[in-house]
Amino acid sequence: MSQRGRLRPAPSWSTSAAVAGWIAAALITVVVQVVLLAVWDAPTGLGSAAARAGVQVAGGSEPDLFNLAYWQFTLLQLPLWLTLAVVTWAVVRRHGVDLRAALGLTQRWYDVFVGLASGLLTQLLLVPAIYLPLAPFIDAEEVEEPARRIMSLADGPAGVAVVVVGVLLVAPFVEELYFRGLLLRALWGRMGRTAVVVVSSVLFGLAHVQLLQLPALVAFGLVAGVLVVATKRLAPAMWAHAAFNSFTVVQLLR
Repeated sequence: MSQRGRLRPAPSWSTSAAVAGWIAAALITVVVQVVLLAVWDAPTGLGSAAARAGVQVAGGSEPDLFNLAYWQFTLLQLPLWLTLAVVTWAVVRRHGVDLRAALGLTQRWYDVFVGLASGLLTQLLLVPAIYLPLAPFIDAEEVEEPARRIMSLADGPAGVAVVVVGVLLVAPFVEELYFRGLLLRALWGRMGRTAVVVVSSVLFGLAHVQLLQLPALVAFGLVAGVLVVATKRLAPAMWAHAAFNSFTVVQLLR
């Protein structure tokens, strides 16, 4: 295979290490979420709550996370965000390289404008174009339903502030740190630019486990991947992610 377009020097961590990190983060998140839900629903003690949590995990049940207070829903997202951040840091540091340099955690003054414009244009132009041929089969309201249900939890100024901070700041930073930092760079060291953007975008979309939203998520992944490959920095993709999420939030808060 041609070496053109690959990142040099290649990252010292493997793609399998990055994927294993996601699996570990997902498993830890599921266990913590189910335990917390069991504790909130069962005042009889932590022991019985943990037992119920084990039964739920073993049986594959999935409690409705939207039937919660805004602070509870936000708290349930913290295990994934924290674990992904820790996994990214641990994998990079295990190979004795500087996190900032290895993941492209630098910023130029114009990254803000490039990122924000890219995220907004993705929502305004690219996503509608993708869903246009799917309109006879997919209702636009169904596509917006997960975001709508999240925003419905914010029943006051404090709720709106907490949800907005999580959706617009924390999620974009952590997800870009992992997907376009750890994972994309592991792939980029082993395949060409086009392949790495496409593969990382599909994995990003699939990781959200939202079938109707998959085309939009993959489309954004392509834009963010191009930004990172073109600049070798994460900042443009982080700003684009924040703008992409904020567009939906503003639409739902109107």
